[in-house]
Amino acid sequence: MDKKWQEYSILKKGVIIAITFFVMYNLATNTRALVNMARNFLAIIMPFLIGTVIAYFLARPIAKLANVYERSKVKFVKRKANILATISMFLILLSAITFIIIYITPIITNNIADLVNNMDVYYANAMTWINEIGPGDFLYNFLPDTGPTEITSSELLSILPFGDGDHDLLGFITSNLMTVIGGLVGFTTSLLNFGMGLIIALYLLLYKPSVLALMNRIGKAIFRPGAMEFAKHYIHKANNTFYKFISAQFLDACILGTLATILLAILGVQYAVMFGFMLGVFNMIPFFGSIIATLVTVVITFFTGGMNQALITFGFLLALQQLDAQFINPKITGDSLGLNPLVIVTAILIGASFGIFGMFVAVPIAGILKIFLDDFLEYREKKLATTTEESS
Repeated sequence: MDKKWQEYSILKKGVIIAITFFVMYNLATNTRALVNMARNFLAIIMPFLIGTVIAYFLARPIAKLANVYERSKVKFVKRKANILATISMFLILLSAITFIIIYITPIITNNIADLVNNMDVYYANAMTWINEIGPGDFLYNFLPDTGPTEITSSELLSILPFGDGDHDLLGFITSNLMTVIGGLVGFTTSLLNFGMGLIIALYLLLYKPSVLALMNRIGKAIFRPGAMEFAKHYIHKANNTFYKFISAQFLDACILGTLATILLAILGVQYAVMFGFMLGVFNMIPFFGSIIATLVTVVITFFTGGMNQALITFGFLLALQQLDAQFINPKITGDSLGLNPLVIVTAILIGASFGIFGMFVAVPIAGILKIFLDDFLEYREKKLATTTEESS
């Protein structure tokens, strides 16, 4: 009987190996079909993913607000603390979104449109300033021959690479009409996904205890008790690290963006709201984000306001970045990850290969991996120490 079961075990292993090779071969030879299948699946579940992300970041503020409601002397408020906290937080979120759509978005949109429409004027102004630099000026030897200082809108558009021999804006729009339509459809789909995601997030938060209990039951049914506890331990650690870093960076970005907008408006910089918003968003990317946003702001300010205003803007933004790095950011985030600057730079460079989103999440992911590495090294060091003591 034992020999029979041994032969059965060998046969089972052989079948598993054959199936594994078969699956791997099909995966390797049908990558395009698999990618399309994955994209379609991702498009289907996108509202749920958006809802999960929204629920994830709202869960802790809702829990803190629920604690406030639970201290109320009104029985109804105390009994329905979680529901009231969820509804209150969603009203705050919807109010913030409405404010951004009604007041901030039109300003930024108008800033971008005005910048594009007046680019020929700004270009001519910059060329005029450059041509006024004489042989005695420091920058003279670094400047190329700029040619004529006046350029019309059509001439400026003709030198821009709109592609495939179409050297005018109308030709560009016509030849890329399907791309424009696809962009509009994609934007509409994104709005619908976001709206559905908000509804899903609301239900996830309202029924959070039931959802967590179901996930716990599924985990216990699939994993052994030891593996389940191990997973819970590291999920809790990773969650705290990721949430703390992202939420702190977001708060710091809001503060810096607001201060930058006010500062640029005081300096008389054109498109101050657009630049302030950009500086706040890019500040969520450690090291590189603030540098990129500052350089873009200074370059465009040079075209719109001249060299003097560009230099003044650069000086004040540099001072603001130092204020944020030395005082504001440490107060908000602290040394939450404990990562070496070289590790942070490396993580961002690797994350950049996955786009802007990769750069945003690269640092907290590196922090999570550091937790695993520290625990593994500590475990190995203890084991080696124990082995050494027993051998001696």
